[in-house]
Amino acid sequence: MATTLEAGHFQTHESPAPDTILVRDALYGDHTITEPVLIDLLQSPDLRRLIGIGQHGVTGHLGLLPKPVKITRFEHSVGALLLVRIAGASVEEQVTALLHDISHTVLSHVPGKESFHETTQIPAILTKHGIPQTVLDEEQYPLVEMGAPHLCADRLDYSLRDAVAFGMFALDDSHRVVAALKAFPDASSPHRMLVLNDQQVALRLARAYLTTDREVWSNPTHVEMYRKTGQLIGDLVRGGQIQEAVLWSMSDEDFWELLKDVADPDGAETLEKFETEGLGEAHGLRLHKHAKVRTIDPDIAVAETEAVALSVVDPDWAVERQEYIRGREATRESLPSTMTEAFTQTDLQGALPLIARGKVRDLYEIDDKTLLFVATDRISAYDVIMENGILNKGILLTLCTQKWFSILTSALPSLRTHFLTLDLPPQIPESLRPVLQNRSMQVRKLRILPIEAIVRGYITGSAWKEYQTSGTVHGIPVKEGLRESEAFPDGPIYTPSTKAEQGEHDENIHPDKAVEILGGKYAATVAALAIQLYKVAHEYALTRGVIIADTKFEFGVDEETGEVVLADEVLTPDSSRFWPKDTYEIGRGQASFDKQFLRDWLVKEGLKGKEGVRMTEEIAQKTAEKYKEAWEKITGGN
Repeated sequence: MATTLEAGHFQTHESPAPDTILVRDALYGDHTITEPVLIDLLQSPDLRRLIGIGQHGVTGHLGLLPKPVKITRFEHSVGALLLVRIAGASVEEQVTALLHDISHTVLSHVPGKESFHETTQIPAILTKHGIPQTVLDEEQYPLVEMGAPHLCADRLDYSLRDAVAFGMFALDDSHRVVAALKAFPDASSPHRMLVLNDQQVALRLARAYLTTDREVWSNPTHVEMYRKTGQLIGDLVRGGQIQEAVLWSMSDEDFWELLKDVADPDGAETLEKFETEGLGEAHGLRLHKHAKVRTIDPDIAVAETEAVALSVVDPDWAVERQEYIRGREATRESLPSTMTEAFTQTDLQGALPLIARGKVRDLYEIDDKTLLFVATDRISAYDVIMENGILNKGILLTLCTQKWFSILTSALPSLRTHFLTLDLPPQIPESLRPVLQNRSMQVRKLRILPIEAIVRGYITGSAWKEYQTSGTVHGIPVKEGLRESEAFPDGPIYTPSTKAEQGEHDENIHPDKAVEILGGKYAATVAALAIQLYKVAHEYALTRGVIIADTKFEFGVDEETGEVVLADEVLTPDSSRFWPKDTYEIGRGQASFDKQFLRDWLVKEGLKGKEGVRMTEEIAQKTAEKYKEAWEKITGGN
């Protein structure tokens, strides 16, 4: 007789035969699992411990959700597996989906430990079945994890389970979502993504997502209880009253009892109030300054080769979504005053030696092999730094660069980059960490090659001006009859420039001149790699509704191996020209998500190339909006 495992609110598992698991899921139907690696993982104690951990932490444990249901981390993990399985994903990506929440602790999101899997049998199971350990990094598997507002298995599963459980989305509608789900362009593409082929289903899902966010996920009463509980647990772990290992070995129910036993009188009083008084009054409670406002903008397959965001095909939804975001943000707590001004100058108080200051980045030496790149909010145009900066620009550039490094290395496994981590080195004082976090990255020291490796896919800017005059671009003859903003007919072209010192101007050069500067070996490698990187990035950006018209890369040489390494920032609004795909039209200049807005203002005001220019508040704000829009388009805002 088959045994039945209660996996969670919507899901049970049966074993009708040896080496077979039948997953019965109310949202996704019945699925028979026979792959040996999935069987071993589903039966492993390390994964099954998630049955005792609820999706909603303390509010779920205490029955304070809109309906008293317990959706477990285990059923959510299996649900993500089923979604990518339905979309035709490889077994490898199915494993990633199943393991994406393996590190969650009791009461869900409170203190996490990304390396938890290293203490389990999970790596051994993967090795046994020939599955690479890279499956533990879900960021490399876009059907599993992709930045909001796009769909991915993680985001889609938790939203469907919550919305259906709380009565915000009909069960039949969840079945319609699954029926409309597909991998685009296919499940094996390096730039694959989850899309829906039914616009009305997508709209109903997106609206249910907003409702669930408002009522639960970013509800200030839930966030406040969650925050206080996390703070209490953190204090008890740091004080030694609770051993950290307990967070990964107990169920929510058992841990809650332990928490009440070891808390000091103030903590015990807080926990008792949670149990007896519930969520408390929402009146006057504002959205926490770090709480997410969650929305989705599902991508719709409008043709076999094209998918666009719901907001593109449904302008009313675009307005509705933005109004929701603005309304929620209006209730948010104010950020500290130190975060409301542009960060234009670094001072590490002697913690690390300063190596150089660039137009945007300040470089510090960590050790003889490692540098700290700090991206300030400075902005330059026409090789001149403006007097004032763009709020949070450095953070957006750094996070955008990190995202692109991940995309490029996934598509080109042999690619080496200088990026190591966003973590700050231990030498940085605690007082400086808040302002430096997410705008700093540790990188390998390299011998930087003195060339800007510019790749142009479309004729625009200085290339268009030169072409109109001489029919060439960087001295390279180009086919006659091209119109402004048209793609080069034979594909992207490599148009290098010199790398000038700060205050000097880069000089556009012919590729033959780059050979003289770099030598034949390095010049050929840089040219080929730059074109290859552009093609990968261009294809990826198109799936995000963005055209990369041109961009520049910088490369260095690893002195120990002689390898050419991708360096500096990559594919940001500072180094690239981004155009919105939906308004692209040949024969004219294009709107852009970059600092072209600032350049146009400088030209109009007769300030091009002049020192000491201070942007007006309006220009600074609009430029900031362009940078944020580019970041959100490319990364989904994560």
